[in-house]
Amino acid sequence: MNLKTAENFCRRMGIALRAGVDLLKALEAETRVGDGRHRRAIGQVIELVRGGHTLSQALAAQAGYFPRLLVQLVDAAEMGGRLEAVFLYMADYYHQLRETRSQFFSQVRWPLIQLVLAVGIIGLVILLQGILSPTSTYDASGLGLRGVEGFLSYCMVVGTVAGLVALVIYGIWKNWLGCHRVLVPLVQRIPVLGTAFVTLALSRLSMTLSILLNAGVDARTAIGESFLATGNHYFIRGAGRAMEAVREGKSFAEAFAASGVMPEEFIEAVQVSELSGTETESLDHLAKEYQRRAAAAMSTIATVASLAIWLSILMLIAFMILRMALNYVNMLNSFLP
Repeated sequence: MNLKTAENFCRRMGIALRAGVDLLKALEAETRVGDGRHRRAIGQVIELVRGGHTLSQALAAQAGYFPRLLVQLVDAAEMGGRLEAVFLYMADYYHQLRETRSQFFSQVRWPLIQLVLAVGIIGLVILLQGILSPTSTYDASGLGLRGVEGFLSYCMVVGTVAGLVALVIYGIWKNWLGCHRVLVPLVQRIPVLGTAFVTLALSRLSMTLSILLNAGVDARTAIGESFLATGNHYFIRGAGRAMEAVREGKSFAEAFAASGVMPEEFIEAVQVSELSGTETESLDHLAKEYQRRAAAAMSTIATVASLAIWLSILMLIAFMILRMALNYVNMLNSFLP
């Protein structure tokens, strides 16, 4: 399910459920919109719900079509009885995520194209030099590569580097070797990137906890589900300690502090809401505030990323000019007595 489909699905479901439409009727209306895959997935969800499964179980059974975060929050909402609120919240979340992603790619697209062109031009110089002047000793690329053989070697190196970078990014995304446990604390210290990374997770945690507390779900279950809703392995690993603190009768602020993964600012905000007796309202406000902060931070990240790519291009061009100039000087010196 792409972001636009997820946004529209959540928006329609939230509006229908808020208007009092029966869940099955709202789902049946979904079978008349979207592409074939979406309609088939919704049809299977309807069959499972009619067979006695919960909506979250039915969504989770669709081979990864529905986002895992949506399934987790729907599961929490079914316990809390605020399904329409979660769907509307997630519609806004996916809308904001789609706009942020679109803005990010629009800002880095042109620098990326220029970087690809710069790398491609270097490869073209290597190829053409070997074809047009096979007997010349001058190395225009400055890399010691010439002709078809040099071009293939260059492509192999560039492809290997690009593949390794892609593999590392994918591995971090999938939390290979439990890397989030080490990387997240480091990322949190980066002013802009860390802000976006943490605030998105805290927004989801706040919304889930608010929903569950508002519905009277026991505190221990609410804490556990809210940590899972972050979708972040670093935060999730603190759930056990937080649940144990709640079992011992400690407050939510003390439980979050005991988790060892929550930022001090968030703990203080929860503590204030507990003292004022407005946990659910305060958590709803926190969720929206953190979501707003994350959007602003992501916009800044896009600007920083585009500048970093520009800097990479400048460094590459400077390196090539320097290498070519040195080779040219060496060639001239070779003619001197």
